[in-house]
Amino acid sequence: MRRRWPKGLAAALLAVTTLGGSAQADNAKEPITFLAAVIQSGPFKVTDGQNLAGIQFAVDEINGKGGIDGHPLKLDVIDTELNAAATRRKTIDAVLQDHVSAIIGASGSDVLSALVAVGQQYHVPVIAFAGETDELTGSNFQPALFRVASSTTMHAAAIVYALKRDYPDVKKVFLLNQDYSFGRASATGFRKALARLDPSVEVVGDVLHPRGAANFTPYLQQIQASGADFVLSADWGADLIQLLNQANSFGLKPRIGSTFLADPDILKGIGNAAIGDIGADVYQPTIDTPENKAFVAAWHAAHGSTDIPWPTASVAKSYISTQLAALAIARAGGTDFDKVEKALEGLQYASIAGPLTIRPCDHQVQIGQATGEVVPADGKLYAFPYIGTALIAPIEAIAVAPKDTGNPRCAGDSKG
Repeated sequence: MRRRWPKGLAAALLAVTTLGGSAQADNAKEPITFLAAVIQSGPFKVTDGQNLAGIQFAVDEINGKGGIDGHPLKLDVIDTELNAAATRRKTIDAVLQDHVSAIIGASGSDVLSALVAVGQQYHVPVIAFAGETDELTGSNFQPALFRVASSTTMHAAAIVYALKRDYPDVKKVFLLNQDYSFGRASATGFRKALARLDPSVEVVGDVLHPRGAANFTPYLQQIQASGADFVLSADWGADLIQLLNQANSFGLKPRIGSTFLADPDILKGIGNAAIGDIGADVYQPTIDTPENKAFVAAWHAAHGSTDIPWPTASVAKSYISTQLAALAIARAGGTDFDKVEKALEGLQYASIAGPLTIRPCDHQVQIGQATGEVVPADGKLYAFPYIGTALIAPIEAIAVAPKDTGNPRCAGDSKG
């Protein structure tokens, strides 16, 4: 049975962007368990190491300020293995055995879909830091999902927005994406964004490759032969590392716009060859606001000597997801699923990435995208080229209108 707490709980929690207020945790109170669903094995685990670090940072911060009405947060972790079936099995076990009150995850849209199915079945909210396929908040929507990550169409539109701003003379683009639900949706998103933002740009190639590809040479040859002057890709993790490294060795001439380019684990091995490439995401550490500068300083103070000395997009989206889950439980006065859902719908939050709103009809976070071009190393963050000062693609330029989401709950709704 879900815990229920008195009305009017911890109103002070809602006045700040980090939780906890001034209350001190009472060890006699039952802990609230969050489940982090992250990749901990295989070639893609490096990205989710950042996601887990962001979740843990938020949990530690919340517990350091008294938890939620004195209830400490307990964090369980499962290895998704980037496998939907394994994720479903492990998540069910965790939910049943440890009374999980919120699930934070997950890289891979197919994996996130498995999480949402479990969350829906067992009435546990899923706060998503990744898994961007449009259908998850569109035609395949289930109310258990609340997505902090952008949809594929939003993310693709942010890259195209930055492309037209930074490279207005581009006339031919090549699309290269992973051959699974997210990659296919991203290719569609790029086409839609190009048609809306600059229909004069021609798509001269559209290729899908297996996730976990080892050899990109055939695709690089196709890009060169196409005459493209820019490449758009939603590859991530190990695939993006392979793509950029092999493109550098191949001597690929077109610049690349990638939705996940800003990962330092990718850029540090590319060096100067990445200068001029474009990235975009909900967050970049180079967002120039007082709130983000304070977060960057706090993160570096705690992690400066680790493998993640500065916050990344993955760190921040996971951190924000965890904060939103805790805030909703505080606002709901407990972990009752229906009340938490109502608390999240329409929730406005002053995040480290800027102000956001959870759109009620599809539970998709509405927030501008931090875009940037890779610039030479300046010593501020890393000793290798990294994204320069982030320029925000406004939500008005990248948002998907409610009526266009494919979500029946949004049909005929102009605002969501």
